[in-house]
Amino acid sequence: MSHPIAKALEDAAQRVGRTISKDAAKAVSEMYEQAGHGAKKVVQNLKDADDAHAKQILALAEKIAKNDGMTGKGARKRMVRQHDARTRIAGHLGVRGDYDAEMVIDSSKYPESAQHIQEAQNGTIWRGGRSRTGPAKPSVLTIDRGNADANRAESLRGIPTAPPKDRDEYPPAMFQEGGKGASVKYISDSDNRGSGSAMGSALHGLPHNARVRIRIR
Repeated sequence: MSHPIAKALEDAAQRVGRTISKDAAKAVSEMYEQAGHGAKKVVQNLKDADDAHAKQILALAEKIAKNDGMTGKGARKRMVRQHDARTRIAGHLGVRGDYDAEMVIDSSKYPESAQHIQEAQNGTIWRGGRSRTGPAKPSVLTIDRGNADANRAESLRGIPTAPPKDRDEYPPAMFQEGGKGASVKYISDSDNRGSGSAMGSALHGLPHNARVRIRIR
């Protein structure tokens, strides 16, 4: 007997004239089951819905294997599985979601980093110890590790070091959206390095150009 989530995904896809491969459906069902986000309700919603199932199916994968602020090897594996599942589903349905994986920053662990991210995403842009209102920085960022050094040099230009504080960047230099115009705020070195290490570890297995949503919990 097939898994109910896999069957619901197949039925929904067929209603829009496409079929998800068994591998993609299996991957989604297994990962969603691991994530434990109201599976029965999602299945029922899929069965009851009518026309616009392509994006709803893709939305399932957006909920799969969220980082939820966890760090380490397990978090990295979940991020990679989430990215791979959403990529396969998007390919089968011809629909691309807003992002490929989600990185959650735990504000209880890294309060200063979390505050800076929220400020930048809301349009408060820091240049060292001073802030101004400007265009909000995006929450969905594109991995571009090859330009990280150049981005970091550009974003930190003109902002002196201020030990024992660190210069925290948002968007971080490892993303295409980093570099010139990034928000740079002085925060404690332990908070900055802790959040940076957690992010770098969790995103380690994701490929170039993967789109990552940065969210605060």
